[in-house]
Amino acid sequence: MNGTFSPSLAVAAKDLRSELRTRYGLTTLALSVVTTVALVVFAAGEEPLSKPLSAAIVWIAMVTTAMAGLGRTFISEEERGTSVFLRLTTPSLSVYFGKLGVNLALCTLANVATAVLFFLFVPAIGAGNMISYTAVVLSGSLGISASATIISAIVAKAGGRNALLPVLAFPLLVPVLLPGVNATIAAMAGFSIAEILGDLVVVTSYSGILIVVSALVFDVLWED
Repeated sequence: MNGTFSPSLAVAAKDLRSELRTRYGLTTLALSVVTTVALVVFAAGEEPLSKPLSAAIVWIAMVTTAMAGLGRTFISEEERGTSVFLRLTTPSLSVYFGKLGVNLALCTLANVATAVLFFLFVPAIGAGNMISYTAVVLSGSLGISASATIISAIVAKAGGRNALLPVLAFPLLVPVLLPGVNATIAAMAGFSIAEILGDLVVVTSYSGILIVVSALVFDVLWED
């Protein structure tokens, strides 16, 4: 286990240093968050929004922001030519989990920022039960980052660009979106975490299955 964990931390640290140096992903995430919230503020204003519509807006913001900011996980390695070095020096599983960890951290940061800005500037979008809403955001971030990570690897291997990411990721995101939106509606209505536990279990279980399957196939994808 330590043979996978330590190199994964090294990959994650490398990616974080690269991100702090270039700020490409962080800048893209920040611009996506601010743009999405600003558009909703200008369009909605003080108009009341139904909870289903509010939940849809929140998830649209979460998914589009993640797709814009997380797509270069593996594509940048191919563009810089560093993927060859990673293949020679780092186990494939460590590469996958290192990339997943960075994507999860960035996705969670962006989604929390989106939620806070919505609460501050769009009064119609309220958290209801803050604990339940936080659980939804965290579980949703896991599912979105898991989907974005493996699809980014596929797109990079195929020589594609970021534009392909949302198209290919959508089928993987459907099992996350449906229970995630339901849980968000319930959280906004003030339901406790116990009352939305079923939807949260579906999201986290699917995310876990996706991560396990991705880890199993990543070796063939990465080394091929």
